[in-house]
Amino acid sequence: MSDTTGGPVTAALAELLPWLWQQADELPADVSARVRRLWLDTASCAWSGLQADEPRRWLALQAEGERGAVPLPGSALRLGAGAAASAFALGACWDEACEGLALAHGRPGVPVVAALWSQLGRLRPSWNAVWRASAVGYEVGARLGACLRIRRGQHVDGMWGAFGAAAALAHLQGQRWSDALRAIEACAVQLPYSLYLPIAQGANVRNLYLAHSAWLGLQGAQAAAAGLTTPTGAVDEFARLALDAGTLGEFVPPGRWLISDSYWKPFAGVRHLHYGAQAALQIRDRGVEPDTIEALRLSVYPEALVYCANRAPRTVLAAQFSLSFGVAAALVFGDLSPAEYRAPRFDDPRLRRLESLVELRADAETFPGAQRGARLQVRVGGAWLSAEQGGVAGDPGHEPDAAAVAAKFSHFTRHDAAMAAWARRLQDDDAMATACWPDDGTKV
Repeated sequence: MSDTTGGPVTAALAELLPWLWQQADELPADVSARVRRLWLDTASCAWSGLQADEPRRWLALQAEGERGAVPLPGSALRLGAGAAASAFALGACWDEACEGLALAHGRPGVPVVAALWSQLGRLRPSWNAVWRASAVGYEVGARLGACLRIRRGQHVDGMWGAFGAAAALAHLQGQRWSDALRAIEACAVQLPYSLYLPIAQGANVRNLYLAHSAWLGLQGAQAAAAGLTTPTGAVDEFARLALDAGTLGEFVPPGRWLISDSYWKPFAGVRHLHYGAQAALQIRDRGVEPDTIEALRLSVYPEALVYCANRAPRTVLAAQFSLSFGVAAALVFGDLSPAEYRAPRFDDPRLRRLESLVELRADAETFPGAQRGARLQVRVGGAWLSAEQGGVAGDPGHEPDAAAVAAKFSHFTRHDAAMAAWARRLQDDDAMATACWPDDGTKV
């Protein structure tokens, strides 16, 4: 550890950041590929989320006072950098289909991509500079997410995500690692409490948490660039006062790229829903008609029931945390996409009938420890059919291929031509080419 004062987290950051600044000059090929996938996937999720009614109304209100030069996926509006970063993150997490990292218990990439997106026009960076900054920000956010344990009743999205965004922006702006540490400290002295209460009540204001993280990361980086002074040890002090500092997790030391452990989601909805949904697709593929199903039993690992036992969900957020809804939607529509959480599918009578039939069971014997999976049993004509599901696409050891990533991108952006052209540029442009927005594929 460094001799930097301020506490163990500050000292760990002072050791990590120089390593990241050095290693980012030559990103390993697999890390660079993971970052590109992160950008593709997060942008497609933002496009989809910003089509929902509430984000569209929120965007219109933002535009009344925050118009600017930054375009947004799937919207004709352009906003200022702060509002655009917030809007991008709001859209990216709206459908619960974005990336995540199990070790961090959250989504390190969303605020990083959102904040960097807002600066493409001002800084005109190369794609390579964007990938490098994204990797730096992801690693900072991931490690702090793993280390800083939130209290019961808090929600992770509004907490440490700002740190990764601040570090990413500092790197993109050509600042030193010590400036990035000051940007992180600028965020730490003003982080809010973000509560789990909206999840418990199905209130989608929770989707503003990552929006605030992206915005605060931008403010922290600008504070450091402007020369505002920050106290040493702010992250440790924040952990002591606001979090469960007595149970700090391990701060993963330099030498390992945590983005390589990130997961990718094939479906919308929290990760726990995916195993049952995939099992439901197995049943559907056998030709079972939803109207013929008489009973349903879903056995899953115990943790899934802790978070996703919601029944008869009446809000989108509650449905995104409902194992029974995910199974029923997959059986009826053959998918668990943003469309299943919106009218008319959300209230489809066939879906609702099946959801009411699902019997949920925790099965620690079949799924011991950290093992995840699902067993779905369906009764048709008095006979039981069964489907077993282990890891799903995006889990460790089950990486999606390029076709799967492209298919999700196209599906979530509704085959939008401008987004398709942007995706091709992101993948095919020379690394030193100027990064672009999906604004008709033109360079910024």
